[in-house]
Amino acid sequence: MNSALLQTRDLEIGYRIRRPASAAATHGRRYMDRVVAGHLSLTLRQGELVCLLGPNGSGKSTLMRTLAGVQKALGGQVTLEDREISRMSPKEMARKLSLVLTDRVATGNLNVYALVALGRYPYTGWMGRLSEKDEEVVRHAIESTGIRRFASRHISDLSDGERQKVMIARALAQDTPVIMLDEPTAHLDLPNRIEVMRLLKELARKQGKAVVMSTHELDLALQAADRIWLMGAPGRDGTPADMVSGMPEELVLDGRLEGAFKRNGFEFDRHSGSFRIHHEPEETIGLVGDGAEAYWTRRALERKGFRVVSGPDIPFRVEIRGREDERAWTYVDGRGGVHDCCDICSLIDALEQRRGA
Repeated sequence: MNSALLQTRDLEIGYRIRRPASAAATHGRRYMDRVVAGHLSLTLRQGELVCLLGPNGSGKSTLMRTLAGVQKALGGQVTLEDREISRMSPKEMARKLSLVLTDRVATGNLNVYALVALGRYPYTGWMGRLSEKDEEVVRHAIESTGIRRFASRHISDLSDGERQKVMIARALAQDTPVIMLDEPTAHLDLPNRIEVMRLLKELARKQGKAVVMSTHELDLALQAADRIWLMGAPGRDGTPADMVSGMPEELVLDGRLEGAFKRNGFEFDRHSGSFRIHHEPEETIGLVGDGAEAYWTRRALERKGFRVVSGPDIPFRVEIRGREDERAWTYVDGRGGVHDCCDICSLIDALEQRRGA
C-alpha cells in the first residue's frame, strides 16, 4: 500500500466572523468561529487521485485552503509527511505541496516557459537563477503536460484550457509530492475538462504524485478518481456539513453519493453513474434490443415520458433490428399495427403522432 502523505485528525474548518457589538460585550469576544465542517479524518496517499465533491456551499474551497495552509484550521490537526503544517515555514510547505487555484494569476508579460519556471521559486527564491537541474525539471514539467508546442507564447495569448495546463505545469515544476487543485476544470469546455482530468490521473499513476482536486464534474470523477471525499450540505440550522471518504463505486452503491446531491426534479442513475432530469412516466412501452442503440433509444423514450421495460411480451413495444451499421427501429402499436422507422428521430416522431391521434 502506498504511504500516507497528508492526513487530518479531527479537523475542524471554517472562518471567524465579527460578533455584533451587543453580543461581543456579552461574551467578551469580538469574534466567533463559524464551523463549516468538523471531525474530518482524511488520508491522502502517494500515487492517488482524490476528487473532492459536494454541493455548493458545502465548504470544498475552505477545506482545500485549510489543507494547503492558506487558511488556519479552527481545530484538529493537518500533517504533511508526519509534520504538522502549522509548524512548517512557508518555504518548507512550498517544497511539499503545490496549490492551483481557480482564480486567474496576474502573469504580466510572461511567456509560458517563464511562468512554469516560477514553480522553482522554493529552491531558487523569486530572483534566483535557474540551475541546470532546475531547467531540466521545468522542461520535464512542460513535456509531461503537453504544452511544449506553445512554450514560447505569452500567457495572454492562450485559451482557458491551455492556461490551465500551464498552471498545472508550474505546480509540477514545483516538484512537490502533493498537488492540490481547486476546480481546475471550471470554465473549460468538455474536451479540455477530459484532457485535464486525464493529465492529473497520469501524474498520480505514473509520477507517484498525490493529487487532490475539488470539482463539480461528477461523471469524470467517478471514472478517474481512486477515492472520493464527499462533503454534504450544511444543515439549515447552521450545523456543520458531514463528510465521507470512499471508493467511487462504494459511494454509488450505498446511496451516499445520491443523497449528497438529492434535489427535486432529477434523480441519480446508479447504473450509469450520472444524474438525470426526472420525467414522470405517462405510459409503459417495451424495448427489445441491445448495445448502444438500445441505451440511447431508452434515453429518448424516457425523455418523452415513457416508462421503458425490457422484453418482447409488452403489446406496445419498440424493437431494434439489424447489424450495428444497418439498424432499423420498429414499433408495435398495441393495436395490431407495425411501423418501421429508420432512426430514433423518426421513431419518436411516429410515437408523437400516435399520441396525438
